[in-house]
Amino acid sequence: MTRNQDAGHVGVKESTQNTQYDQIGTKYNRIKTLPATEAEVPSVVRALGDIVGKKCLDLACGTGKYTALLSSLGASTVHGYDISPAMIAGAKATYPPAQNPNLHFAVADCSLPDISLPHSSSPSDNNKTGNFDIVLAVWFLNYAGTETELTNMFRVIEKNLVTGGRFVGLTTNVHDPQMQLDKRDFYGIDVLVLDAAYVDPSSSSSANEEVLGVKMRVVVKGEMPFQFDVFQFRKEVYERCAERAGLKLAWKELVLPEDERRGNGYWDWFVERPTFVIVEAVRV
Repeated sequence: MTRNQDAGHVGVKESTQNTQYDQIGTKYNRIKTLPATEAEVPSVVRALGDIVGKKCLDLACGTGKYTALLSSLGASTVHGYDISPAMIAGAKATYPPAQNPNLHFAVADCSLPDISLPHSSSPSDNNKTGNFDIVLAVWFLNYAGTETELTNMFRVIEKNLVTGGRFVGLTTNVHDPQMQLDKRDFYGIDVLVLDAAYVDPSSSSSANEEVLGVKMRVVVKGEMPFQFDVFQFRKEVYERCAERAGLKLAWKELVLPEDERRGNGYWDWFVERPTFVIVEAVRV
């Protein structure tokens, strides 16, 4: 399948995830106002640490929330890519180039290991390393539906990092021992399990099929409801896919919002079954 080479588009292949967010568009911003997502920003900020003067890449940038966050934290320049033209259009509208000269947005399928992103190194570079000090991917890895796709995403990350660079990601909760169970009315969203014993559909043998995790649907209700499907793989699946791509993962603790709700039990269910985990990686 090919994509037209429209202005601002990068790459030619499309993945199975190429239409979900074209239909959702900027409605997706609503989920960022719900309690289910409030712990995301403080958790990402802690994991990033000091990024002043760093050159950053934001994979699956959506409408640019975290691209702009990287800039606000002192990054010298930030390039954001997303597979959805609708999301990139929303990012450019929210952060116009004239007012945000260090933010750059374009369409790209960042799950393709051979993708050539602008401002990244070319295969002919002698050191064969990327040009980015920090690669951030918030809600990107969870769209991989096979081990090959997840490994390829890690390969994209690895090849765009400078030597000594770091990857910080936010993805579905790989540690949840109850991931096969629904979470309804969970801090503003429903998390519905579509396949409680998800196996790799590209597996050539059914004799020893490994359960990778679950496939689930996130439902956001309200005046403008929308939903999207994601995959929640187990920790060991992530770790072996990252290792194949030359990365070693470390898992970080989430950070709750600092307000009066921390001491009154409000976040107890969330802490028990968080919607996400923070992952960090360096080259091995």
